Amino acid sequence: MNLKTGRQPRVRVILASLGLLVGCIGQVGYAQKFDFEKLRQAIDSYSVVIDMKVEFSYGVHTNEVQDRLLGTVVTEDGLVMFNGAALASDNAFSSFAGFAVRTTPTSIEISTFDGQRFKGEYVGVDRFTRIGFLKIIAEENQKFTPVHFRQERQFQVGSWLALYMLLPEFVTPPVAADVGMISTIVQSPEFFPLTVGFNALQLTSVLFDEQLQPVGVLGMLNDPSTGSMDPGGMLDSFDQMGFPLLGIVTGDRLAELIADPPEKGKLDRGWLGITLQALTEDISEFWDLDAAGGIIVNDVVKNSPAAQAGLEIGDIIYQVNGQPVEVDKEEKIPVFQRFISELGPGTPVEFSVIRIGEEGVADTMQLLATLKSAPLAATEAPEYENKALEFKVRDLVFADYLLYNLDSESFHGVVVSELKQGGLAALEGLSIGDVIQRIDNGVVESVEDVKPIMEEIEQKKLEEIIFFVWRDNRTLFVNVKTNW
Repeated sequence: MNLKTGRQPRVRVILASLGLLVGCIGQVGYAQKFDFEKLRQAIDSYSVVIDMKVEFSYGVHTNEVQDRLLGTVVTEDGLVMFNGAALASDNAFSSFAGFAVRTTPTSIEISTFDGQRFKGEYVGVDRFTRIGFLKIIAEENQKFTPVHFRQERQFQVGSWLALYMLLPEFVTPPVAADVGMISTIVQSPEFFPLTVGFNALQLTSVLFDEQLQPVGVLGMLNDPSTGSMDPGGMLDSFDQMGFPLLGIVTGDRLAELIADPPEKGKLDRGWLGITLQALTEDISEFWDLDAAGGIIVNDVVKNSPAAQAGLEIGDIIYQVNGQPVEVDKEEKIPVFQRFISELGPGTPVEFSVIRIGEEGVADTMQLLATLKSAPLAATEAPEYENKALEFKVRDLVFADYLLYNLDSESFHGVVVSELKQGGLAALEGLSIGDVIQRIDNGVVESVEDVKPIMEEIEQKKLEEIIFFVWRDNRTLFVNVKTNW
Protein backbone atom coordinates (compact mmCIF):
# COMPACT_ATOMS: atom_id res chain seq x y z
CA MET A 1 0.00 0.00 0.00
CA ASN A 2 1.18 3.50 -0.80
CA LEU A 3 1.80 5.10 2.58
CA LYS A 4 1.64 8.57 1.07
CA THR A 5 -2.12 8.26 0.69
CA GLY A 6 -2.44 8.64 4.46
CA ARG A 7 -5.07 5.88 4.71
CA GLN A 8 -2.91 3.19 6.28
CA PRO A 9 -1.43 5.47 9.03
CA ARG A 10 -4.94 6.70 9.92
CA VAL A 11 -6.11 3.11 10.43
CA ARG A 12 -3.08 2.42 12.57
CA VAL A 13 -3.75 5.52 14.68
CA ILE A 14 -7.33 4.39 15.29
CA LEU A 15 -6.26 0.85 16.19
CA ALA A 16 -3.50 2.17 18.44
CA SER A 17 -5.98 4.46 20.17
CA LEU A 18 -8.37 1.56 20.75
CA GLY A 19 -5.54 -0.53 22.15
CA LEU A 20 -4.50 2.29 24.45
CA LEU A 21 -8.09 2.69 25.63
CA VAL A 22 -8.30 -1.01 26.47
CA GLY A 23 -4.99 -0.73 28.33
CA CYS A 24 -6.30 2.26 30.29
CA ILE A 25 -9.45 0.38 31.27
CA GLY A 26 -7.38 -2.56 32.42
CA GLN A 27 -5.35 -0.37 34.77
CA VAL A 28 -8.01 1.86 36.29
CA GLY A 29 -7.54 0.08 39.58
CA TYR A 30 -3.89 1.08 39.59
CA ALA A 31 -4.80 4.73 39.02
CA GLN A 32 -6.97 4.62 42.09
CA LYS A 33 -3.86 4.31 44.28
CA PHE A 34 -3.62 8.10 44.29
CA ASP A 35 -4.20 9.48 47.77
CA PHE A 36 -6.69 12.11 46.64
CA GLU A 37 -7.40 13.30 50.18
CA LYS A 38 -3.73 14.16 50.66
CA LEU A 39 -3.57 15.62 47.17
CA ARG A 40 -6.57 17.84 47.84
CA GLN A 41 -4.92 19.20 50.99
CA ALA A 42 -1.86 20.08 48.92
CA ILE A 43 -3.72 21.92 46.17
CA ASP A 44 -5.83 23.83 48.72
CA SER A 45 -2.65 25.45 50.03
CA TYR A 46 -1.54 26.99 46.72
CA SER A 47 -4.65 27.05 44.50
CA VAL A 48 -6.87 30.10 44.02
CA VAL A 49 -10.04 30.94 42.13
CA ILE A 50 -9.74 33.86 39.70
CA ASP A 51 -12.78 35.95 38.78
CA MET A 52 -11.77 38.13 35.86
CA LYS A 53 -13.68 40.64 33.75
CA VAL A 54 -12.21 40.87 30.25
CA GLU A 55 -13.00 43.52 27.65
CA PHE A 56 -12.87 42.31 24.06
CA SER A 57 -12.46 45.05 21.45
CA TYR A 58 -12.52 44.37 17.73
CA GLY A 59 -12.94 47.25 15.34
CA VAL A 60 -16.21 49.03 16.11
CA HIS A 61 -17.39 46.48 18.67
CA THR A 62 -16.58 46.17 22.37
CA ASN A 63 -17.86 43.52 24.74
CA GLU A 64 -17.10 42.54 28.34
CA VAL A 65 -17.29 38.99 29.66
CA GLN A 66 -16.81 37.41 33.08
CA ASP A 67 -14.36 34.52 33.30
CA ARG A 68 -13.73 32.13 36.21
CA LEU A 69 -10.44 30.23 36.31
CA LEU A 70 -8.35 28.01 38.54
CA GLY A 71 -5.02 29.61 39.41
CA THR A 72 -1.87 28.32 41.09
CA VAL A 73 0.42 30.39 43.33
CA VAL A 74 4.00 29.97 42.10
CA THR A 75 5.97 32.44 44.26
CA GLU A 76 5.83 33.56 47.89
CA ASP A 77 5.08 37.14 46.88
CA GLY A 78 1.86 36.11 45.11
CA LEU A 79 2.63 35.44 41.44
CA VAL A 80 -0.22 33.30 40.10
CA MET A 81 -0.27 31.10 37.00
CA PHE A 82 -3.48 30.42 35.03
CA ASN A 83 -4.83 29.45 31.61
CA GLY A 84 -4.28 32.62 29.58
CA ALA A 85 -5.47 31.34 26.19
CA ALA A 86 -8.35 33.82 26.07
CA LEU A 87 -5.91 36.71 26.46
CA ALA A 88 -3.33 35.49 23.92
CA SER A 89 -5.11 36.73 20.80
CA ASP A 90 -2.74 39.39 19.48
CA ASN A 91 -2.00 39.32 15.76
CA ALA A 92 0.31 41.92 14.34
CA PHE A 93 -1.11 41.85 10.82
CA SER A 94 -4.84 41.46 11.34
CA SER A 95 -5.14 44.62 13.42
CA PHE A 96 -4.09 46.70 10.43
CA ALA A 97 -6.90 45.12 8.40
CA GLY A 98 -9.40 45.68 11.19
CA PHE A 99 -9.87 42.12 12.44
CA ALA A 100 -7.68 41.99 15.54
CA VAL A 101 -9.21 41.21 18.89
CA ARG A 102 -7.76 43.24 21.74
CA THR A 103 -8.28 41.63 25.13
CA THR A 104 -7.93 43.70 28.29
CA PRO A 105 -8.57 42.46 31.84
CA THR A 106 -10.57 45.23 33.52
CA SER A 107 -11.11 43.62 36.93
CA ILE A 108 -9.40 40.73 38.73
CA GLU A 109 -10.50 39.22 42.03
CA ILE A 110 -8.69 36.30 43.65
CA SER A 111 -10.09 33.96 46.31
CA THR A 112 -7.98 31.46 48.25
CA PHE A 113 -9.43 28.15 49.39
CA ASP A 114 -9.33 29.32 53.01
CA GLY A 115 -11.65 32.26 52.27
CA GLN A 116 -9.26 35.20 51.75
CA ARG A 117 -10.04 37.67 48.97
CA PHE A 118 -7.62 39.90 47.08
CA LYS A 119 -7.44 42.14 44.04
CA GLY A 120 -5.14 41.05 41.26
CA GLU A 121 -2.95 42.76 38.68
CA TYR A 122 -2.53 41.29 35.19
CA VAL A 123 1.07 40.56 34.20
CA GLY A 124 1.02 38.83 30.81
CA VAL A 125 0.70 35.61 28.80
CA ASP A 126 3.43 33.43 27.36
CA ARG A 127 2.90 33.41 23.59
CA PHE A 128 3.91 29.76 23.16
CA THR A 129 2.41 27.87 26.10
CA ARG A 130 -0.43 30.42 26.60
CA ILE A 131 0.15 30.29 30.32
CA GLY A 132 -0.94 33.53 31.92
CA PHE A 133 0.41 35.28 35.00
CA LEU A 134 -1.08 37.77 37.44
CA LYS A 135 0.04 39.23 40.75
CA ILE A 136 -1.93 39.21 43.99
CA ILE A 137 -2.20 42.70 45.46
CA ALA A 138 -1.62 42.09 49.16
CA GLU A 139 -0.22 43.81 52.21
CA GLU A 140 3.50 44.41 52.24
CA ASN A 141 5.56 41.37 53.31
CA GLN A 142 2.53 39.03 53.13
CA LYS A 143 3.68 35.58 52.10
CA PHE A 144 1.83 32.89 50.16
CA THR A 145 2.42 29.15 49.84
CA PRO A 146 3.70 28.39 46.32
CA VAL A 147 3.75 25.11 44.42
CA HIS A 148 7.19 23.58 43.85
CA PHE A 149 7.49 21.69 40.58
CA ARG A 150 9.69 18.65 40.33
CA GLN A 151 12.34 19.23 37.67
CA GLU A 152 14.55 16.97 35.54
CA ARG A 153 12.11 14.09 35.87
CA GLN A 154 12.27 11.09 33.55
CA PHE A 155 8.82 10.64 32.01
CA GLN A 156 7.72 7.16 30.97
CA VAL A 157 4.92 5.96 28.73
CA GLY A 158 2.18 4.38 30.83
CA SER A 159 2.84 6.49 33.94
CA TRP A 160 -0.33 7.72 35.61
CA LEU A 161 -1.02 11.38 36.34
CA ALA A 162 -3.65 13.19 38.38
CA LEU A 163 -5.01 16.75 38.48
CA TYR A 164 -7.77 18.84 40.00
CA MET A 165 -10.09 20.93 37.82
CA LEU A 166 -12.37 23.85 38.69
CA LEU A 167 -16.11 23.17 38.73
CA PRO A 168 -18.90 25.66 37.93
CA GLU A 169 -19.63 28.23 40.62
CA PHE A 170 -23.01 26.70 41.55
CA VAL A 171 -21.33 23.39 42.48
CA THR A 172 -19.93 22.47 45.89
CA PRO A 173 -17.09 21.50 46.37
CA PRO A 174 -15.36 23.81 43.90
CA VAL A 175 -12.90 21.27 42.43
CA ALA A 176 -12.91 17.67 41.21
CA ALA A 177 -10.15 15.13 40.60
CA ASP A 178 -9.28 13.48 37.29
CA VAL A 179 -6.69 10.94 36.13
CA GLY A 180 -4.83 10.29 32.91
CA MET A 181 -1.59 8.77 31.68
CA ILE A 182 1.41 9.46 29.47
CA SER A 183 0.72 7.97 26.04
CA THR A 184 3.97 8.82 24.27
CA ILE A 185 7.01 11.09 24.50
CA VAL A 186 6.99 13.53 21.59
CA GLN A 187 10.49 14.57 20.53
CA SER A 188 9.70 16.83 17.56
CA PRO A 189 8.90 19.69 17.09
CA GLU A 190 9.71 19.86 20.82
CA PHE A 191 9.99 17.58 23.84
CA PHE A 192 6.44 17.02 25.05
CA PRO A 193 5.12 14.09 27.15
CA LEU A 194 1.72 13.51 25.50
CA THR A 195 -1.20 12.46 27.70
CA VAL A 196 -4.61 10.79 27.36
CA GLY A 197 -7.56 11.06 29.70
CA PHE A 198 -7.60 14.83 30.13
CA ASN A 199 -9.44 17.57 28.22
CA ALA A 200 -8.87 21.15 27.09
CA LEU A 201 -11.05 22.58 29.88
CA GLN A 202 -8.32 21.49 32.32
CA LEU A 203 -5.47 23.41 30.67
CA THR A 204 -2.85 24.79 33.10
CA SER A 205 -4.07 22.51 35.93
CA VAL A 206 -1.14 21.16 37.96
CA LEU A 207 -0.23 17.56 37.07
CA PHE A 208 0.92 15.16 39.80
CA ASP A 209 2.83 11.90 39.38
CA GLU A 210 2.19 8.66 41.27
CA GLN A 211 4.25 9.99 44.23
CA LEU A 212 1.97 13.07 44.37
CA GLN A 213 4.80 15.31 43.16
CA PRO A 214 3.88 18.27 40.91
CA VAL A 215 5.65 17.57 37.61
CA GLY A 216 4.17 20.30 35.42
CA VAL A 217 0.88 21.62 34.13
CA LEU A 218 -1.45 20.43 31.39
CA GLY A 219 -0.57 22.16 28.14
CA MET A 220 -1.20 21.89 24.44
CA LEU A 221 1.17 20.97 21.61
CA ASN A 222 0.87 23.40 18.72
CA ASP A 223 1.27 22.33 15.10
CA PRO A 224 4.24 24.39 13.85
CA SER A 225 2.90 24.32 10.28
CA THR A 226 -0.25 26.22 11.29
CA GLY A 227 0.84 28.03 14.45
CA SER A 228 1.39 31.73 14.65
CA MET A 229 4.09 33.69 16.40
CA ASP A 230 1.14 35.38 18.12
CA PRO A 231 -1.16 32.41 18.64
CA GLY A 232 -4.82 33.13 19.02
CA GLY A 233 -6.87 29.95 19.15
CA MET A 234 -7.07 26.34 20.22
CA LEU A 235 -7.50 25.10 16.66
CA ASP A 236 -3.74 25.45 16.14
CA SER A 237 -3.29 22.24 18.13
CA PHE A 238 -5.91 19.95 16.60
CA ASP A 239 -4.64 16.92 14.71
CA GLN A 240 -6.26 15.32 11.66
CA MET A 241 -8.76 13.41 13.83
CA GLY A 242 -9.96 16.53 15.63
CA PHE A 243 -8.43 15.90 19.08
CA PRO A 244 -6.29 18.46 20.90
CA LEU A 245 -2.78 17.22 21.62
CA LEU A 246 -2.53 17.63 25.38
CA GLY A 247 0.48 16.89 27.53
CA ILE A 248 2.92 18.14 30.15
CA VAL A 249 4.51 21.57 30.21
CA THR A 250 7.40 20.35 32.32
CA GLY A 251 8.71 21.76 35.58
CA ASP A 252 12.00 22.95 34.10
CA ARG A 253 10.24 24.98 31.45
CA LEU A 254 7.83 26.40 34.02
CA ALA A 255 10.78 27.40 36.21
CA GLU A 256 12.06 29.63 33.38
CA LEU A 257 8.66 31.27 32.95
CA ILE A 258 8.21 31.82 36.69
CA ALA A 259 11.68 33.33 37.04
CA ASP A 260 11.01 35.76 34.17
CA PRO A 261 7.24 35.91 33.60
CA PRO A 262 5.98 37.39 30.35
CA GLU A 263 4.78 40.97 30.70
CA LYS A 264 2.31 42.63 28.37
CA GLY A 265 4.21 45.06 26.17
CA LYS A 266 7.60 43.72 27.26
CA LEU A 267 9.91 43.30 24.27
CA ASP A 268 11.57 40.00 25.12
CA ARG A 269 11.47 38.30 21.72
CA GLY A 270 14.65 37.86 19.73
CA TRP A 271 14.63 39.16 16.13
CA LEU A 272 16.98 38.48 13.23
CA GLY A 273 15.30 40.42 10.42
CA ILE A 274 14.97 38.09 7.43
CA THR A 275 12.25 36.54 5.32
CA LEU A 276 12.99 32.91 4.68
CA GLN A 277 12.12 29.58 3.11
CA ALA A 278 13.07 25.97 3.82
CA LEU A 279 16.00 24.21 2.18
CA THR A 280 14.04 21.26 0.83
CA GLU A 281 15.57 18.02 -0.39
CA ASP A 282 14.91 18.99 -4.02
CA ILE A 283 16.64 22.37 -3.69
CA SER A 284 19.56 20.78 -1.83
CA GLU A 285 20.00 18.20 -4.61
CA PHE A 286 19.74 20.88 -7.33
CA TRP A 287 22.59 22.83 -5.76
CA ASP A 288 24.45 19.61 -4.91
CA LEU A 289 24.64 20.53 -1.23
CA ASP A 290 25.54 18.14 1.57
CA ALA A 291 22.90 19.48 3.98
CA ALA A 292 19.90 17.74 5.50
CA GLY A 293 18.05 21.03 5.84
CA GLY A 294 18.50 24.72 6.34
CA ILE A 295 17.08 28.21 5.95
CA ILE A 296 17.27 30.09 2.66
CA VAL A 297 17.40 33.86 3.13
CA ASN A 298 14.88 35.48 0.77
CA ASP A 299 15.20 39.05 1.99
CA VAL A 300 17.13 41.01 4.61
CA VAL A 301 15.53 43.89 6.51
CA LYS A 302 17.52 47.10 6.36
CA ASN A 303 19.54 47.83 9.55
CA SER A 304 18.45 44.51 11.08
CA PRO A 305 20.81 42.16 12.97
CA ALA A 306 20.96 40.01 9.82
CA ALA A 307 22.06 42.96 7.70
CA GLN A 308 24.64 44.05 10.25
CA ALA A 309 26.03 40.51 10.39
CA GLY A 310 26.48 40.40 6.63
CA LEU A 311 23.73 37.95 5.68
CA GLU A 312 22.68 38.31 2.05
CA ILE A 313 19.76 37.24 -0.10
CA GLY A 314 20.32 33.66 -1.23
CA ASP A 315 22.47 32.67 1.76
CA ILE A 316 21.68 29.29 3.28
CA ILE A 317 21.88 28.97 7.07
CA TYR A 318 22.72 25.34 7.81
CA GLN A 319 23.92 25.60 11.42
CA VAL A 320 23.11 27.85 14.40
CA ASN A 321 25.65 27.86 17.23
CA GLY A 322 27.15 24.69 15.78
CA GLN A 323 23.85 22.79 15.74
CA PRO A 324 22.28 21.69 12.43
CA VAL A 325 19.17 23.49 11.18
CA GLU A 326 16.90 20.57 10.31
CA VAL A 327 14.34 22.54 8.32
CA ASP A 328 13.74 20.49 5.18
CA LYS A 329 10.11 21.51 4.56
CA GLU A 330 8.10 24.71 4.86
CA GLU A 331 6.07 23.31 7.77
CA LYS A 332 9.18 23.38 9.96
CA ILE A 333 9.97 27.07 9.46
CA PRO A 334 7.98 28.18 12.57
CA VAL A 335 10.20 25.89 14.67
CA PHE A 336 13.24 27.91 13.57
CA GLN A 337 11.38 31.21 14.10
CA ARG A 338 10.39 30.16 17.60
CA PHE A 339 13.97 29.14 18.41
CA ILE A 340 15.29 32.57 17.40
CA SER A 341 12.46 34.31 19.24
CA GLU A 342 13.11 32.46 22.51
CA LEU A 343 16.84 33.30 22.46
CA GLY A 344 15.83 36.86 23.29
CA PRO A 345 17.29 40.27 22.40
CA GLY A 346 20.96 40.90 22.98
CA THR A 347 21.89 37.25 22.39
CA PRO A 348 24.93 36.68 20.14
CA VAL A 349 24.27 33.92 17.62
CA GLU A 350 26.75 32.26 15.27
CA PHE A 351 25.41 31.22 11.86
CA SER A 352 27.14 28.74 9.58
CA VAL A 353 26.25 29.87 6.07
CA ILE A 354 26.57 28.52 2.54
CA ARG A 355 26.90 31.25 -0.09
CA ILE A 356 26.65 30.26 -3.75
CA GLY A 357 28.72 32.48 -6.05
CA GLU A 358 28.04 33.62 -9.59
CA GLU A 359 29.87 30.59 -10.98
CA GLY A 360 27.76 28.23 -8.91
CA VAL A 361 30.60 27.60 -6.45
CA ALA A 362 29.43 27.19 -2.86
CA ASP A 363 31.52 28.81 -0.13
CA THR A 364 31.00 28.37 3.60
CA MET A 365 31.45 31.08 6.22
CA GLN A 366 30.69 31.91 9.83
CA LEU A 367 28.68 35.05 10.59
CA LEU A 368 27.95 36.47 14.04
CA ALA A 369 24.73 38.36 14.72
CA THR A 370 23.43 39.93 17.90
CA LEU A 371 19.66 39.63 18.05
CA LYS A 372 17.54 42.71 18.66
CA SER A 373 14.13 43.04 20.28
CA ALA A 374 11.37 41.97 17.95
CA PRO A 375 9.40 44.91 16.56
CA LEU A 376 6.23 45.89 18.37
CA ALA A 377 3.06 44.08 17.42
CA ALA A 378 0.06 46.22 16.53
CA THR A 379 -1.63 45.56 19.87
CA GLU A 380 1.55 46.60 21.73
CA ALA A 381 1.91 49.96 19.98
CA PRO A 382 1.27 53.27 21.82
CA GLU A 383 -2.34 54.45 21.50
CA TYR A 384 -4.38 57.62 21.75
CA GLU A 385 -8.14 57.75 22.36
CA ASN A 386 -10.31 60.72 21.48
CA LYS A 387 -13.55 60.44 23.44
CA ALA A 388 -15.27 63.36 21.74
CA LEU A 389 -15.11 61.81 18.26
CA GLU A 390 -15.00 58.26 19.67
CA PHE A 391 -12.00 56.77 17.90
CA LYS A 392 -8.59 55.33 18.77
CA VAL A 393 -5.34 55.47 16.84
CA ARG A 394 -2.03 53.67 17.29
CA ASP A 395 1.49 54.08 15.97
CA LEU A 396 2.54 52.32 12.79
CA VAL A 397 4.53 49.14 13.47
CA PHE A 398 6.97 47.03 11.49
CA ALA A 399 4.24 44.63 10.32
CA ASP A 400 2.33 47.51 8.70
CA TYR A 401 5.33 48.56 6.66
CA LEU A 402 6.12 44.97 5.69
CA LEU A 403 2.56 44.03 4.76
CA TYR A 404 2.03 47.00 2.46
CA ASN A 405 5.63 47.40 1.28
CA LEU A 406 5.94 50.88 2.76
CA ASP A 407 9.13 52.80 3.44
CA SER A 408 9.44 53.38 7.18
CA GLU A 409 11.79 56.32 6.62
CA SER A 410 9.43 58.32 4.39
CA PHE A 411 5.93 57.07 5.26
CA HIS A 412 4.48 58.24 8.58
CA GLY A 413 1.16 58.46 10.33
CA VAL A 414 -1.09 56.73 12.84
CA VAL A 415 -3.49 53.85 12.25
CA VAL A 416 -7.18 54.05 13.16
CA SER A 417 -7.42 51.01 15.44
CA GLU A 418 -10.91 51.38 16.97
CA LEU A 419 -14.12 53.20 16.15
CA LYS A 420 -17.23 53.31 18.28
CA GLN A 421 -20.22 52.11 16.34
CA GLY A 422 -22.45 55.12 15.76
CA GLY A 423 -19.74 57.53 16.89
CA LEU A 424 -18.96 60.76 15.04
CA ALA A 425 -15.70 59.54 13.48
CA ALA A 426 -17.36 56.38 12.15
CA LEU A 427 -20.47 58.18 10.87
CA GLU A 428 -18.42 60.83 9.06
CA GLY A 429 -16.26 58.36 7.13
CA LEU A 430 -13.15 57.29 9.07
CA SER A 431 -12.49 53.55 8.72
CA ILE A 432 -10.55 50.95 10.65
CA GLY A 433 -7.08 50.70 9.12
CA ASP A 434 -6.96 54.28 7.81
CA VAL A 435 -3.54 55.86 8.26
CA ILE A 436 -4.00 59.47 9.37
CA GLN A 437 -1.10 61.59 8.10
CA ARG A 438 -2.48 65.07 8.73
CA ILE A 439 -5.25 66.59 10.85
CA ASP A 440 -6.20 70.01 9.49
CA ASN A 441 -2.84 71.77 9.26
CA GLY A 442 -1.08 69.51 11.74
CA VAL A 443 1.36 66.88 10.47
CA VAL A 444 0.96 63.50 12.19
CA GLU A 445 3.87 61.10 12.57
CA SER A 446 2.95 59.39 15.85
CA VAL A 447 0.25 59.35 18.53
CA GLU A 448 2.27 61.98 20.39
CA ASP A 449 1.37 64.41 17.60
CA VAL A 450 -2.35 63.60 17.63
CA LYS A 451 -3.10 64.57 21.23
CA PRO A 452 -2.03 68.27 21.12
CA ILE A 453 -3.64 68.73 17.68
CA MET A 454 -6.98 67.33 18.87
CA GLU A 455 -6.82 69.30 22.14
CA GLU A 456 -6.36 72.54 20.19
CA ILE A 457 -9.23 71.67 17.86
CA GLU A 458 -11.54 70.91 20.79
CA GLN A 459 -10.55 74.16 22.47
CA LYS A 460 -11.41 76.13 19.31
CA LYS A 461 -14.66 74.17 18.86
CA LEU A 462 -14.14 73.78 15.12
CA GLU A 463 -17.29 72.79 13.30
CA GLU A 464 -15.40 70.56 10.85
CA ILE A 465 -12.13 68.64 10.99
CA ILE A 466 -10.29 67.55 7.86
CA PHE A 467 -8.37 64.27 8.12
CA PHE A 468 -5.83 63.49 5.39
CA VAL A 469 -5.63 59.68 5.32
CA TRP A 470 -3.97 56.86 3.39
CA ARG A 471 -6.41 54.08 2.49
CA ASP A 472 -6.17 51.20 -0.01
CA ASN A 473 -2.89 52.51 -1.46
CA ARG A 474 -4.28 55.98 -2.13
CA THR A 475 -4.70 59.21 -0.22
CA LEU A 476 -7.97 61.06 0.41
CA PHE A 477 -9.64 63.65 2.62
CA VAL A 478 -12.26 62.74 5.25
CA ASN A 479 -14.31 65.66 6.54
CA VAL A 480 -15.68 65.07 10.03
CA LYS A 481 -18.40 67.44 11.23
CA THR A 482 -18.27 67.95 14.97
CA ASN A 483 -21.02 68.14 17.54
CA TRP A 484 -19.42 69.72 20.58
